[in-house]
Amino acid sequence: MQARMRCNMSSLSAVERAKFMFDLNGFIVVRGVLSPEQVKAANDGINAHKFHERVGGTRNSDRGTLFEGDSKTGRFDMAGMLGWEGEHKNVFREMLAHPKLVPYIDMLVGKGYRLDHSPLVLAQEKGSEGFKLHGGSLRPDTGEFIPSLQYVCKNGGMYNTLIGVSYQLTDHNPGDGGFAVVKGSHKINFAPSTAMLNCTDADFF
Repeated sequence: MQARMRCNMSSLSAVERAKFMFDLNGFIVVRGVLSPEQVKAANDGINAHKFHERVGGTRNSDRGTLFEGDSKTGRFDMAGMLGWEGEHKNVFREMLAHPKLVPYIDMLVGKGYRLDHSPLVLAQEKGSEGFKLHGGSLRPDTGEFIPSLQYVCKNGGMYNTLIGVSYQLTDHNPGDGGFAVVKGSHKINFAPSTAMLNCTDADFF
């Protein structure tokens, strides 16, 4: 005897739907969080400051992989936005607890979350070094469990010990690259190989 259940996703609230999608995929996309005015304010603040170009290899990629870049063009980093002068800091402070995002963050980590480390603005040009795949609850070299990076769902409650939030501040079209997530990897039980992390394993990539 089989019982069939149908779930009408359109009847769920936005947060309930996000809970389903996060448990399934390990990430959610929330559109329209920032207003056009906030996007402009963020970009105005960035344009008023100077990027630090990190030239040469960093620990974020392995040589001879897709992420190495051309070894000439640097990765562009910027920090300190929360302490910028005048009004430039305001929009970045608003992002930390944006009213449109707080219900989702509360759902993912519970109320009373904290900022783990300073936010960054990252920019890249063609040839810049990228990041190999990283993060997750298992050390890739030993398979050792990392409690501080785990996801658990029990009795309808989600428990994430760490999440990342990424804002897109410029137009982003298919094929442009950028933020990447492996669906379902938040539930990983076996350590990935180096080839998987570098996207050189054809079956994985």
